Amino acid sequence: MVATIAPPAPARREGRISYMDKSLAEIAELVGGKVVGDAAVRITGVNGLKQAKPGDLTFLDNPRYQPLGETTRASAILTSPDMLPSARIPLIHVNDPRQAFAMVLKACEREQVRHPSGIHPTAILGQNVRLGNDVALGAYVCVGDDCTIGDGAVLYAGVYVGHSCKIGENTIINPNVSIREGVTVGARCIIHTGVALGSDGFGFVPIEGRQFKIPQVGNLIVGDDVEIGANSAVDRATFGTTVIGRGTKIDNLVQIGHNVQIGEDCVVSGMSGIAGSAVIGDHVTIAGQAGINGHIVVGDGVTVGGRAGVTKSIEPGKIVSGFPAIDHDADQRMQAGGRRVPELLRRVRTLERRIEELENRLHGQAADDC
Repeated sequence: MVATIAPPAPARREGRISYMDKSLAEIAELVGGKVVGDAAVRITGVNGLKQAKPGDLTFLDNPRYQPLGETTRASAILTSPDMLPSARIPLIHVNDPRQAFAMVLKACEREQVRHPSGIHPTAILGQNVRLGNDVALGAYVCVGDDCTIGDGAVLYAGVYVGHSCKIGENTIINPNVSIREGVTVGARCIIHTGVALGSDGFGFVPIEGRQFKIPQVGNLIVGDDVEIGANSAVDRATFGTTVIGRGTKIDNLVQIGHNVQIGEDCVVSGMSGIAGSAVIGDHVTIAGQAGINGHIVVGDGVTVGGRAGVTKSIEPGKIVSGFPAIDHDADQRMQAGGRRVPELLRRVRTLERRIEELENRLHGQAADDC
């Protein structure tokens, strides 16, 4: 099957964030909302309150930004019933504006994003490759022997899939992703550009003054509904399995070492690193640039603050920050105290001078008494 050529993209205005063409009535039906004003107004894009232009839909969910809602150039606002009681433009009332706006953005994405379709003639398939229905392989995709790719999966240009891999249904693999041999990627995953899955773990042992590489013969399993951001790397296990749990979301530029176990519905923010054999529970949040030591356990529901360095295991439900990471409230008190150090040093020097003056007076009085 030869790849089809997508129709030309519809014209869009400069500065447009997302493209669509729907009436307010159609959007209200999509999000389960109620139109206040002219339901026939056409919406051709979405944007923020400040950036919006005529034709755009914007949203308002915070009373602090109500003044912007009064002055925005958007054609309509998605908001809750308690906001903007006397709006000059049409509204769509919903209980949760942020969630509803995400649904609108999803509709925009369906109209804006054009996945490859069919099998491009330059795609290379190994032996015993099993392709599901409606699989799309872009230009120069390379799939190794004995791979299985599920129904509706999309592999963009330049994707490499090593032998004996499994990719689940409706998973999207963006351009220039490398998936090494034996890796399993679940259903409905999104793997962004430049990700490396199943690369060798960082394992070496010094022998006679030189670093000897420890073979990395394990594998990697990525669960269903996982999203991995651009240029992140998840290493295969030295032996056994590295695991990314169902529903976990990983940001750009994240490093996950060999034999790491990450639970379900976790969030790992950009430039974080998790060292080998760490165990991360379910519903854990790891903020940007945090580092997790190897061979420790981070319990369910833990929140790790930005730039924190986690050196020891953490009990479930804790909020930690700082380096080394400690209870967040204690770290905040230490941070606040640290900012007072210059003032405290000045006070100490003043007190030292006063003590010295008092001591000199006492010594002088003692000498006079003699």
